[in-house]
Amino acid sequence: MKKRIISVLALILCAASVLVLAACSGSGSFGGGDGTQAEGGTGNNNGGSGTGSGNNNGNGGEELTDPTGRYSKFDLRATYDERTSTKIVFADGGATVDGEGASAEGTTVLIVGEGTFIVSGSCSDGQLIVEAKDKEKVQLVFSGLKLASKSKAPVWIKNADKVSITLADGTVSTLEDSGAYTDANADGEPNACLFSKVDLTINGTGTLNVNGNVNNGIATKDDLKIVSGTVTVTAKNHGIRGNDSVQIRSGNITVTADNDGIKSSKDDDPEKGYIYIEGGTITVNAGDDCFQAVTGITATAGSITATAGGKRTNCPVEDNIADGVMK
Repeated sequence: MKKRIISVLALILCAASVLVLAACSGSGSFGGGDGTQAEGGTGNNNGGSGTGSGNNNGNGGEELTDPTGRYSKFDLRATYDERTSTKIVFADGGATVDGEGASAEGTTVLIVGEGTFIVSGSCSDGQLIVEAKDKEKVQLVFSGLKLASKSKAPVWIKNADKVSITLADGTVSTLEDSGAYTDANADGEPNACLFSKVDLTINGTGTLNVNGNVNNGIATKDDLKIVSGTVTVTAKNHGIRGNDSVQIRSGNITVTADNDGIKSSKDDDPEKGYIYIEGGTITVNAGDDCFQAVTGITATAGSITATAGGKRTNCPVEDNIADGVMK
């Protein structure tokens, strides 16, 4: 009888152990409990449950490796595999595409799918268009690209979930426009040499030169993040403009603009329309304001040199520049 009771107790204990282990494995080290390693919603305390929840390149489970919670894994990813990436090469005689997700017609290249696209070559009158689906992410690797357009924005990102531009190590890429855009829509878009309607991130260790001879240099309708790299912008109007926000983590950034240097202009959302700088070496020479924002300008670290025709910082709500950051 004793042996039978012991056996039953052992079976009960075994079953309880299995249930405990199952519960533990469901929470996961990157789950939504504390949310510090997963992005969902705001990217602070929300996250998908389980270790593998969500797309590693997407929201709702996107891992955050930055302690501030501002930069996702996709934002910080400056690596790529040349073997599996689609190659795009621009030339005056016509662009070529080797791989999936993109097609070329003359000197115009259209990207319609998610993935990594290595873009190189030289063209005096061409255009790169990104028109992926709403939930698709696109990584553009600029590797010694020289792309100019005589009547269009050289790079027009029309649709995607997010787009990153990775500046390949040891390379210099240049974008330049020279004439009024004949393909601008009813909203006046594109309005910049490098224009994006979605979140745009610039990372990598290479160099990007943007010469906006028509209007703005770099502009987005959503968030613009500069993680790293050397970025030099000259513009007839505003230099760098992120409608929802401009966030700078690091890098060497030089802006020369006839109007405002770095600007965020969304005025219908109290959580948008701000500039946040946490590092980098930034030089701005502006005909009007060097930094202009609607809800806040914050610089916690870095080195900023600002020369303004108007104000060095212009924000009606919050202007918080740490001591010693701005010269």
